[in-house]
Amino acid sequence: MPFLSRISTFSFNKDTFFSSGGFTFVKNLLLFINFLSLLAGVILIGGGAYIQIHAGSDDLIDLSSGIAASAIGIGVLITLVSFFGIFGAANEKGMLLKTYFGMLLLLVIFEIGLGIAAYVKSDAVEDLLEQAWINSVVSGNTQRQSNILRVEQAFQCCGFRNVSSYAVPNNCTATYHFNVPCVDSVKDALQGSLATIGGTGLALGFIELIGLGFSLLLFVKIAQKDRASESLMNEAWRINRSKIQYGYANYQYV
Repeated sequence: MPFLSRISTFSFNKDTFFSSGGFTFVKNLLLFINFLSLLAGVILIGGGAYIQIHAGSDDLIDLSSGIAASAIGIGVLITLVSFFGIFGAANEKGMLLKTYFGMLLLLVIFEIGLGIAAYVKSDAVEDLLEQAWINSVVSGNTQRQSNILRVEQAFQCCGFRNVSSYAVPNNCTATYHFNVPCVDSVKDALQGSLATIGGTGLALGFIELIGLGFSLLLFVKIAQKDRASESLMNEAWRINRSKIQYGYANYQYV
């Protein structure tokens, strides 16, 4: 059949692909990927700023300021890297794409290292929660003790490791009839939130890896196009010079 014969004789030619519409496709796809990264960076900056503004005495685990600073810092990096990617791809600037590739590679390595560190420290979540719980109870701060009480009411538990361990109030079990400690419920809730953050980071990292591949591909094709253009200009200059040398002073190369 004619259709099947066409399929059997089909072969992919990368030069034809990039000279026809593939170059534009890769360029636009890289622009779209970097637009998504830029949007994610802006969201991280905004979210970090929101957490920082609202962090204070109601910070149960004493981590809001650190999380806010990390979110803002990573958001700024992602936004800066995405800007280089967008500007470099839109204007087909090889140097900017090279800078973008290097910065994005460093960002991916940083995120992988951060993820590994978070995984290694995941066993310390319970100890961190316990210390934050104790600090809130013994601080004498009414607002922070009210936060502990809200947590106990939300999870229907009293104390941390046992029902009488740093409970608010001290007679929490008699008052609310909660007979289980809060350690497991609070830890599971925090680890669930961390899993969501980790999944978001994994998705963002996957997008960044795609951006790495396409930026390298686009940089190579731009470099080839620049070399071809330079070679063509040199050839035009050589022909024009030879014409002038042979007396064709009015010759104009188009």
